[in-house]
Amino acid sequence: MTIKRQKLEQLLLVAIFTTFMGQIYVMPFGSGFRLTFAVVVLNILMLTFNEIEPFSAINLVGLLMFFVRSFVYVASGEGTLFQAFNVYYPILFFYIFYSVFFIILDVRSLVKTPYALFLSIWICDSIPNIIEVIVRQEWKSVNFEEIIFTIILIGILRTIITTVLVYLTRYYYEKSKERENHHVFVERILLMSNLKNELFFLRKSKKDIENAMQRSFEIYEQMGDSELKSSILSVTKDIHEIKKDYTRVISGLEKSIKDSPIYSMNIKEIVDIVVTSNRKYAQNRKVSVNFSQAIGFDYKTEDYLAVISILNNIVTNAVEAFKYEGKCSIDQFVEDNQMIFEISNDGDGIDPQDIPLIFEPGFSTKFNENNGVMASGIGLTHVKHLVEDYFEGTIEVKTKKNNLTCFRIAIPMARMMVSKAQTKDN
Repeated sequence: MTIKRQKLEQLLLVAIFTTFMGQIYVMPFGSGFRLTFAVVVLNILMLTFNEIEPFSAINLVGLLMFFVRSFVYVASGEGTLFQAFNVYYPILFFYIFYSVFFIILDVRSLVKTPYALFLSIWICDSIPNIIEVIVRQEWKSVNFEEIIFTIILIGILRTIITTVLVYLTRYYYEKSKERENHHVFVERILLMSNLKNELFFLRKSKKDIENAMQRSFEIYEQMGDSELKSSILSVTKDIHEIKKDYTRVISGLEKSIKDSPIYSMNIKEIVDIVVTSNRKYAQNRKVSVNFSQAIGFDYKTEDYLAVISILNNIVTNAVEAFKYEGKCSIDQFVEDNQMIFEISNDGDGIDPQDIPLIFEPGFSTKFNENNGVMASGIGLTHVKHLVEDYFEGTIEVKTKKNNLTCFRIAIPMARMMVSKAQTKDN
């Protein structure tokens, strides 16, 4: 029901708008015959709304055009209703034959072939106009060759306008679609990056749970007959159940990541995604941030999710550190067979006494101003784990209070450039 209503609304939109544009016209032969801009509009709309059935839509336009012109003719006192009918009924022949040619030539299928589209639109425009002129018997008052020449010339001009507008519309539509698809792609990549981020921590937590379960069971075995022994065993079983839940969650996340397309990504593409995402984040926070990036050595890596997670966490922290405006730069280069990333910002900096603590789980100086709840404080912990444990690299922080903060990340080139098939499962 909704689809039928939508098609009906589109049909009425095409008919009404085209009829309205039909009031822009010239009368080259001084009679009721008009050459209007409506045909250009109708061509564009028919090529845009592919769901609309052309015969009914085009002939509905013809009927509306006939009734509107007849009404204006009578309302302006130019003649009677019968006279209006005699003057404007030939227009119906134009739209009938226009719809027939539009269907026979299958104009919609020719959009990808400009020359064929141009020729088919010109035929749909010119031949029905010639038929209308014949019905009107215009040759009785005007030279027939002059009539044909005028119709062909105006038909060519209208076809040129139509073709240019059609391809301009398609160009901007495709560009808009590309931007939308890129936005969806970036969101998906960031989501997968966050999932992989959480997966690293879940695996670590699973190991901690296994160790806790092992210690609990050892305590159970070492205890003699005691009232606490059964309680310890119960706790051990509970820990085991928690471990099974973690295992199921980890398996689900691993499957989601493995099912996603596996491909490599350039460092520049990675940095672009991080900058694009955080530029939007800064706009949402109503903060003006000037982002800059310098890529010294661009190449492809299959570990793009982990690299995105590292850079995104640090850049997001920089955006959140700005109150009104600031600058953030990402510089990448190679030094001593190591891939170096330097992420700098001119925010308030980090208190020197907090430097040893910023990578500890739960440490944070950020809080929600609305409810006063502190941030989770695990973002930089993720970063440190990825850099040192996953990539076997190093991370350093340089800061000046109320001046500058710079994170320097060094990752061995050999570790960045190997394929996932050669790396151990982390």
